[in-house]
Amino acid sequence: MERATLLLEIGCEEIPAAFMRDALAQLKEKLEALLRESRLEHGAIRIFGTPRRLIALASEVALQQTPEERVVRGPAKRACLDAQGNPTQALIGFARSRGVEPHQVQFQETPQGEYAFVQEYDAGQPAVRVLSESLPKMILSMSFPKMLRWGHRKLRFGRPIRWIVALLGQEFIPFELEGIPSGRHSRGHRFLAPEPFEVESPERFLEQLRTAHVIADPELRAQMIEDGASRLAHIISARPVIEPELLEENVYLVEQPHLLLGGFPATFLRLPSPVLISAMKKHEKFFPVVNMEGSLLPHFISVYNNGDPDKVREGNEWVLVARFNDAAFFFDEDRKHPLEGFVPALGRILYQQKLGTLLDKAHRLEALIERLGNALDWDAVTRALAQRAALLCKADLATQMVMEFPDLQGVIGADYARLSGEDERVAVALVEHYMPRHAGDPIPESALGRALAVLDRIDALVGYVGLGYMPKGSSDPFGLRRAAAGVVEILQHEPDYPTLAELVQRAHDAYREQRAPLRPLIAVQADLRTLFYSRIEALLEEQGVRYDLIRATLGAGWDDSVYGFMQRAHLLQRHAETPDFLPLVQTATRPANILAAAEKKDIKAIASLEQVDATLFEHETENTLFDALIHATPRLEGLYYQHDYEAIYQELLALSPAVNALFDAVMVMTDDVARRQNRLNLLACANRLYLALADFTQVVQE
Repeated sequence: MERATLLLEIGCEEIPAAFMRDALAQLKEKLEALLRESRLEHGAIRIFGTPRRLIALASEVALQQTPEERVVRGPAKRACLDAQGNPTQALIGFARSRGVEPHQVQFQETPQGEYAFVQEYDAGQPAVRVLSESLPKMILSMSFPKMLRWGHRKLRFGRPIRWIVALLGQEFIPFELEGIPSGRHSRGHRFLAPEPFEVESPERFLEQLRTAHVIADPELRAQMIEDGASRLAHIISARPVIEPELLEENVYLVEQPHLLLGGFPATFLRLPSPVLISAMKKHEKFFPVVNMEGSLLPHFISVYNNGDPDKVREGNEWVLVARFNDAAFFFDEDRKHPLEGFVPALGRILYQQKLGTLLDKAHRLEALIERLGNALDWDAVTRALAQRAALLCKADLATQMVMEFPDLQGVIGADYARLSGEDERVAVALVEHYMPRHAGDPIPESALGRALAVLDRIDALVGYVGLGYMPKGSSDPFGLRRAAAGVVEILQHEPDYPTLAELVQRAHDAYREQRAPLRPLIAVQADLRTLFYSRIEALLEEQGVRYDLIRATLGAGWDDSVYGFMQRAHLLQRHAETPDFLPLVQTATRPANILAAAEKKDIKAIASLEQVDATLFEHETENTLFDALIHATPRLEGLYYQHDYEAIYQELLALSPAVNALFDAVMVMTDDVARRQNRLNLLACANRLYLALADFTQVVQE
């Protein structure tokens, strides 16, 4: 079958850089689906993009659809023939719709009865005809964070579409999008080659674009920017600071990158480096420059699309100096007060209408960290530093610098803390308590930073969930899933922290002391358990733990900590392939199953050895299990609070023979009510010990 390269170019007004990654991914995914569903065989699909265009190149696309034989089912036979066996209107209509005569319809038996069938052969249509119908639908199906309409059109796209190129080999694919026709003509760089040009062929298109000063490949533009920045920095024996996010943004701001080295007065280096770097990166999209030791230099590297380099440099420097002058003013004004001096101003900043001000939040964090310090047995010095960090952690939100540069919250707090003479451990905690800021971000390194990060998020979760703001679907306006993920990510490494239930209860108590109108604790804990468990489950899945073992872990545990959940799950994963695991699972499920069956009959067992009466035992196996539980229970409780789950596993293996022996020797659900209840209580005590490790009924037995 003949094949050719497919080219689709959607030419637009400048698309925001933040839209591009997803737009290109969509284009590839949707084109692959279109070709597959259209029965058009193809080779590799490559996607390219600049601010003004989205490009797809699919190699070896078949010029004709793949032929297809298919069987089409129609009405049931009873509806197709009347009492005399003549075709009914149902059969006649079905046959007509498939282009055959009624006598050509066949009847076949199915699980639902006998039905009419027609076997069809579709030789397929030319690819150009198929694509002329499907490509415009595909383009219209693309979505962007913000969609625009322009002129009198109803068409919505990320930015106004100005031209479309659609070719299959040398053949033009004709279609129209609300008056925007496809064609053979593309456009080059807006300023350096603005005139339309005819595309010679899909294979030569990228080369033609390059001649027209457009580098279509984002990876190539990124490499050009990195190499160019390094060369310019090398001139002054320095290196550029190139972060992936800023590099990607610059890649999608230009069609042909040009770079220049600019500078600013060295006097501005008296300002905190994060302020200067933020102004360069966030506001102007410039790359900072540092010396070989990593110290910031009074230079920057900018990427531009076109223009006289001297004039561009002059403009860049003027704008940056103006931004730095503002920052210098804010810095000098803020420095008139110590960091602690901004704490009272937090009382004028609303945290949430029903949850109070940021000052209220700071006082809650003070109370929470005091209780946590006692639970973790911190010394007096550490507790005092923790209290100080909790009081100051939001203070920089009242500074003029953070109001101008919101992304520097915490960072400015740490700098101002040092300048105010605060302990370095407090300063580090102020910046670390916002970590992890996003997926992949490291967790705090210091103990105070981790504690404050956890409590800050717990406070937010309890407050918002307590008001009824649970995330729904993809909607999470208050970032509660991200907050829960941060808590889980930090606490997975903390064996000594209280359980999630305890942390939530303490935060709820702190809100109630401030008379915040939260829902009852039991409802808040139930919702937060769902939220936290989903994050623990996601983290364990990322770490390769089997799904059923995760469910077994989360379904048990005596009100465990995050660390405990993680350790128990990984222990099950390690033992799942060993010979003793499946027998343990089978033994553990026996008490669980019979207790569940009894509960369905409204017979409730009590998992307490004090509720087991040895005088009611009829068989030696009951005594044996009872004695084993008397000795094992205190040992397992001690091991549980030491997080020694391996030892618990071995204890449960040792308990298995006694459990199995009882089931083999006695009838648990006897007609004797007293003995039945006694045996169920005994088994409930055994089941409680298994639940210290996992709900083994959730394990898939293969």
